[in-house]
Amino acid sequence: MADDFPQAEEWAAEFAESTAFSFLPDPLKEQAPAVCAEFLRRAGRSTEAEFRRVVLDELPSLDLPAAMRTAVPEALTAFLGWLEDSGRLAGGRSLGAFVGALGPAYQERCSPRGGLRVPPVVKKTADIGRNDPCPCGSGRKFKKCCAK
Repeated sequence: MADDFPQAEEWAAEFAESTAFSFLPDPLKEQAPAVCAEFLRRAGRSTEAEFRRVVLDELPSLDLPAAMRTAVPEALTAFLGWLEDSGRLAGGRSLGAFVGALGPAYQERCSPRGGLRVPPVVKKTADIGRNDPCPCGSGRKFKKCCAK
């Protein structure tokens, strides 16, 4: 994936030295450049649909400290705005606003213990009672047919 966006590391490192980066909360500063570079490698110069997929499906699965995991949209919003200000990404601020708007959905996708939250398994059928008709279609009671 690193070949998809070769400037990702360089741009993230330059962002880490920028004024915009200095406004991020201190707990985020250690991991933010790596997250920003990973975001660029995965999303590249794609569409909003691709950004949505990366933010909601891929970034929640990264192994990040809890403070960074909750602030990924904030860090990416600042990064994308900086990319526009530095002339590297046209429309970076609007994409940053889009990523920021995905923040609540991103938080829902993140597990409190890290990684992607797994939705609960929902049983779609009711239990079969012993005296109910057998689901195999024989017409006999379940207890006399397939429950044996």
